[in-house]
Amino acid sequence: MRREYVIAYDLGTSGVKAVLTDLKGHFIDAATEEYSLVTPKAGWAEQDPEVYWRQVGKVTRKVLEKSGYRPEDACGIAFGTQWKGIIPVDADGTVLHHSIIWLDARAGKQAEALNRYFGKELFCAADYWPKVMWFRENCPDLYERAVTIFEANSFLKWKATGKAAVDVTNHFTRSFDQELQRFYDAYLEAAGLDAEKFPPLVKPEDLVGHVTERAAREMGLVPGIPVFGGCGDIPAITIGSGSTDLGQMHAYFGSSGWLGLVKRHSSEDLYISPFDEKRDIALFAMQSIGLSLNWTVSQMYRREQEEMGGEVFSYLNQELLQIPPGSEGVLATPWFFGERPPHLSPSARGNFLNLNSCHDRRHMVRALMEGVCYTLRMNVEDYWKESGTRPDRIHAVGGGSLSDVWMQALADILDIPVSVPGSPRHAGAIGTAYCALIGLGCCENFREAAGQIEIERSFEPRPGAVKIYHDAYQVFSGLYELLEPLY
Repeated sequence: MRREYVIAYDLGTSGVKAVLTDLKGHFIDAATEEYSLVTPKAGWAEQDPEVYWRQVGKVTRKVLEKSGYRPEDACGIAFGTQWKGIIPVDADGTVLHHSIIWLDARAGKQAEALNRYFGKELFCAADYWPKVMWFRENCPDLYERAVTIFEANSFLKWKATGKAAVDVTNHFTRSFDQELQRFYDAYLEAAGLDAEKFPPLVKPEDLVGHVTERAAREMGLVPGIPVFGGCGDIPAITIGSGSTDLGQMHAYFGSSGWLGLVKRHSSEDLYISPFDEKRDIALFAMQSIGLSLNWTVSQMYRREQEEMGGEVFSYLNQELLQIPPGSEGVLATPWFFGERPPHLSPSARGNFLNLNSCHDRRHMVRALMEGVCYTLRMNVEDYWKESGTRPDRIHAVGGGSLSDVWMQALADILDIPVSVPGSPRHAGAIGTAYCALIGLGCCENFREAAGQIEIERSFEPRPGAVKIYHDAYQVFSGLYELLEPLY
């Protein structure tokens, strides 16, 4: 009996996940393969694109073996990936440089130059354009050799199909919007970059090509499977969180993280993620959420982590319930890899403050979690004040959303109810699966897809905790200015 399915890939910072769904978008099974982060210098972050592809092959075989599904029954493939990386490839298909990923902060000078050019603070060191400028200025020979500059998603589609194409949610040099395209053209000219080095544009649901014989051997699949445009991790997670309508907001707690607000498309708003021709996702992002927590836990709960592995976070949830909201005065800044707006500081760092001899590791980990929520509030608060609107509810997904303590703190600190859908760790891959399902004609559009996402847990703000956190936030929001001389 044939069991039809699609494969959706979620290529993140620490690994790649493959998720199978049926043709209605229902989760079937998942598998993960990890890879490492290369940090040649402080503030630099790179990964090997060929390792991406090798791990895609491994994880495909793993999920098919685990699920018992047959390669010949796959109906479609889509990739969802981290964004803002650059992967230069020459005419022979040789990767010329490790991917300079979203986490990398080396291009601070280039970002400053762009901000001066446009007269606005639009860009930070982690953004796409400054990275391409850095590559051109510091690796001129490699830049000249590069025939195509991919990002992660277009690179994987190219490896799978032999076709170069980038979807609208991952493109930063081309747009279907004429006004935004004029901005891109002006930028390319001012920066002296070559437009022909960047792949052509497709929609997430567009058919890009089919799995080649070589790719089929490397992935453990059969040739001819349709490969669709796919999307960046932010739109994928937006869909998978079930919050695609105008005014809806989601929170993503992964290696990095953000609050994402669905808003009407505007060519004047450049620091957004395109969703479709009518909608954008305004981002209120943090450079490191899970990365900061993982470091803290690895230092303070090392023995438990060695003994329990991934189960240490369930244990941690019970530990942190013993500490009241506000962590009894302990504050932590989770800026381990620099930080994005409102400060745009690649040199910002993590700190633990106001410790005394009565505090222990539980206070520090809880304070770190609360520091993430405070930072998200700092990022979005001005927008809420200026717009006069706040969402009625936030849908939270990602690995961090499995922590009841963290989600309750988010609800209390933002003073907004938080809901967590089923399978929140797979939200990005499930959202990506709908790119293939819409392309196959199994689903009409992304709004219909989001309507199928069911809520599993909810957290309401608690008045007493809201007051405690509000007072602590008044102190936290001034910490950057106090600590800046140290950076």
